[in-house]
Amino acid sequence: MKKKKNLLVLALLLWTISGYAAKVDTLLVKSPAMNKNVEVVVVVPDAGLGKKATACPVIYLLHGYGGNAKTWIQLKRNLPQIADEKGIIFVCPDGKNSWYWDSPKDPAYRYETFISSELVNYIDGHYKTVADRKGRAITGLSMGGHGAMWNALRHKDTFGGAGSTSVEWIFARSR
Repeated sequence: MKKKKNLLVLALLLWTISGYAAKVDTLLVKSPAMNKNVEVVVVVPDAGLGKKATACPVIYLLHGYGGNAKTWIQLKRNLPQIADEKGIIFVCPDGKNSWYWDSPKDPAYRYETFISSELVNYIDGHYKTVADRKGRAITGLSMGGHGAMWNALRHKDTFGGAGSTSVEWIFARSR
């Protein structure tokens, strides 16, 4: 009886997981400006996969201070489901504690250049995207919200939309 119950639970779990076809990639993207690889999590909807993939809009999600590339996928566990439902690619780079701007003193912190140029070019070159500012938005959590607004204002030719989110809103919505 216990084996049957365990098999049933396993079957339900597998069925639930297979309900979302979105693919979650964890990549290391080379940044020539910083001369290092940067970890990036990319969530690609089913519509953006395979030979018959359709071009998808992209939302760049920037984490807050103390976060990393996996912060958004941990906070919003249903990101693959949202990607599938809306046909959106989500890109979550590790911005360290950089505030997403280029440091005038430390060449290892050129995150504005990485986010708004190098990463966008990489994503457009490796995924089926709407490769135009009309198909790109950027938003972030706390420090990432600062970075999103900073990059959107300074790179209007790259991002067609921007937003900023507070930590309190995310935690209130996840309860």
